[in-house]
Amino acid sequence: MKRVLALLLPILFTVGLLVYALRGVDLGTLRSTLLEGELWVIAPFLILLAFFFLNNALRWTLILRPFGRFSMRQVAPSMMIGFAGNNVLPLRIGELIRAVIFAKESGCSRSGVLMTLVVERALDLVGILLVFVTGAILVGELPPGWTYGLAIALAGILALITTLVLLGRFPDVSLGLWRRLSPSLPVLVAERGQTYLAELTRGLAALATPSTAAALLLQSLLRWYVAAALVWLSLAGYDVSVSPGVAMLVVGVTAAAVSLPSVPGFVGPVQAAFVFALTPFGIGQEVALAASILFLVGHWVPVTLTGALYFVSRHYSYRQIRREAASLSESA
Repeated sequence: MKRVLALLLPILFTVGLLVYALRGVDLGTLRSTLLEGELWVIAPFLILLAFFFLNNALRWTLILRPFGRFSMRQVAPSMMIGFAGNNVLPLRIGELIRAVIFAKESGCSRSGVLMTLVVERALDLVGILLVFVTGAILVGELPPGWTYGLAIALAGILALITTLVLLGRFPDVSLGLWRRLSPSLPVLVAERGQTYLAELTRGLAALATPSTAAALLLQSLLRWYVAAALVWLSLAGYDVSVSPGVAMLVVGVTAAAVSLPSVPGFVGPVQAAFVFALTPFGIGQEVALAASILFLVGHWVPVTLTGALYFVSRHYSYRQIRREAASLSESA
């Protein structure tokens, strides 16, 4: 039953979001709008996308420092395989595949690598929230109800940064607290919790160094400012120019939408996010949808192809990697 629900919920969310995004849309107008897109945006889009992932690879090398010194060339293959996996496989299993493959190639523990991805996601969330707040400040007058989102973003930034710094600076405190609480839990849960918390605090050790912490924060911010530039280009391809602030708001809303359960490739959340974030600023629904399709396809095709090429070049057995990823999921 749990497996059925895990597969059914993404489908339901995807359908619901697509219904919202397409409600009232003239499909003929949408088709003609799509066909009128400018081809010149493809080259700068791909260049920025490459920088987006190169920056992510560099950031991951810094997060991995407590586990060893790795180059961007060493981390990029498993990273791109993981992102490609998220594009084509259900339940975001690409992240687990990424952890399994990098652990095989680096000799690090799978649980340790998985916890570095938790740190990465936390840094991404900080970066996204900061970009959203920046966008809100630049826009000035927000649509009705958006001020609540701004307040939540500010609270989230404070809470996340505080938690990450405390866990990174005082690992013994969190481990000691877990030891006090864990006796009331089942033995297996207590042991796994101890292991993963130890690996998480180890991964967060990179934040204990001010220079490294600053570099990680700046890279996280840069990553999502680049994402805002990709949003801007997606709209420019349809002769629509929005302010940088609006593009940043779209990034924040899109990040929130893709965190919801959805089918592989994030079809539905991206479309709903663009429509929700852009129509209050006078952008037509068909244009917002066309830009969302360009944004999504512009990510999906190169990322999936790159990850697939890396996977094939390493001659891994998909079934074996999938089994190991499932095992890692069950032990997490």
